[in-house]
Amino acid sequence: MFRFYLAVARTTFRRQVIYRWANLAGLITNIFFGSIFSYVIIALYHVRPLVSGYSVLDTLRYTWLIQSMIMVVTQFSWVELMLTIRTGDVVSDLSKPCDFCWYWFSRELGRALYFLIYRGIPTYIAGALIFGLGVPGSWHSWLAWGLVLPLSALLGIAYRFLYNIAAFWLIEARSLTSLAGVIPLLFSGSYIPIPLLPLWLRNLISWLPFNGFLNLPVQAVLGKLTGGVLWFESGIQLGWLVILVCLARTLTRAATGRVVVQGG
Repeated sequence: MFRFYLAVARTTFRRQVIYRWANLAGLITNIFFGSIFSYVIIALYHVRPLVSGYSVLDTLRYTWLIQSMIMVVTQFSWVELMLTIRTGDVVSDLSKPCDFCWYWFSRELGRALYFLIYRGIPTYIAGALIFGLGVPGSWHSWLAWGLVLPLSALLGIAYRFLYNIAAFWLIEARSLTSLAGVIPLLFSGSYIPIPLLPLWLRNLISWLPFNGFLNLPVQAVLGKLTGGVLWFESGIQLGWLVILVCLARTLTRAATGRVVVQGG
């Protein structure tokens, strides 16, 4: 069965490669917003040379790492599962000889790998060339990033699965997906770097699942989180992953129990 899910991920990866122009447009968008945020950050550091222990170079790297990983983890406006529910095509997925949840998780892991290679790496390279960022961290921090990033990707998939599956109960779920897509951007460091927020708000965010989306892997690769602190925060996010996956499976069982196909 593992080979089946691996094949699903591989197929999704290959299918995504077809959309070259869409990826190019998204890449340009990431570079544009990364540049806008960078100039705002540079203006900020003209007033203060150090903010919360972050230099201007640290914060610029933080910003471009966020931009490079945003589609790997969050993929805002993702409504593919919701659309299959609206059109009834979900019946085809439910009829497959596999677990419904793991099938969709496998699909999205393949897509996440695609965005890492074709969107994430080029985005950071562009930022490094424009603003002279260089390569952050050491091999230890990159190893930590390699361990944390799959956790972040799975968190993002579980979260998207949850708000998409609400379409089983809601006639019009697109408004919910729009709201659910904005929330992680607010609390994961996409709009404002988490280290620049007030201490009380940073402490609150560290206990939310959104911290594991982008902020945690970025701080790991920058070397700002090491040792026990990194393992502790990763443990929190692992706990959230277990909760979200269990909730997704519970809601899936409840939803599929209501599905009627041709009156059967």
